[in-house]
Amino acid sequence: MQPTERLAAAFTHAHLGLRRGVVELAPASDAWAHVFQEVHAVLIATAPASVIAIEHIGSTSVPGLDAKAILDIGIAVLPGTELSSLDDWQVGLGMLLRGDADAVRPDRMYGYELESMVRLANVHVLEHRSEDWRRYLAFRDHLRAHPAERDAYAALKRSLAAQHPSDRLAYIDGKADFITARRGIAWHNCGDQHNLGCSHATPPMLCRSPQM
Repeated sequence: MQPTERLAAAFTHAHLGLRRGVVELAPASDAWAHVFQEVHAVLIATAPASVIAIEHIGSTSVPGLDAKAILDIGIAVLPGTELSSLDDWQVGLGMLLRGDADAVRPDRMYGYELESMVRLANVHVLEHRSEDWRRYLAFRDHLRAHPAERDAYAALKRSLAAQHPSDRLAYIDGKADFITARRGIAWHNCGDQHNLGCSHATPPMLCRSPQM
């Protein structure tokens, strides 16, 4: 089976998919972690040498957390790598180029859809060891380690989704203060555990050691 076919198969019956622009939360699903493992296997087998780590990030990466049914994948590259150099790899796998960093996100982003306008995954590319890369991981791990914080975040997300069912930017803006405050605490507390861009909870085969 070709990588593009394997990637498509990974999303079959995955409990994922949300029409663009819609804000709707799905109940937490154990299937999301399984889908990530299958997608990761395709990505790591085809990745260029500049890719250092591939991580499950965002709300679908936190067990027990309701989320928009879109898988978020973080890819870290060697510092100094031109992020656009991954375009051929990602587009070759069927990803849609969504653009560079802007006021909303700090990364070069790709999307994955099997049905037009129904997003299954977002891929976020950043430099390895960058502040934004480490903050992605630190916030994820903070929620994984603190169920009360996870539940508070879930309650906020449900409230915002009810208020802004078709305004994703308003939904994102409404979460900003919560995320910013916890990212700072989590990053401070994590010390250097994410120095290699790999979570302590992630099996070693999911990450490459930096060739530096």
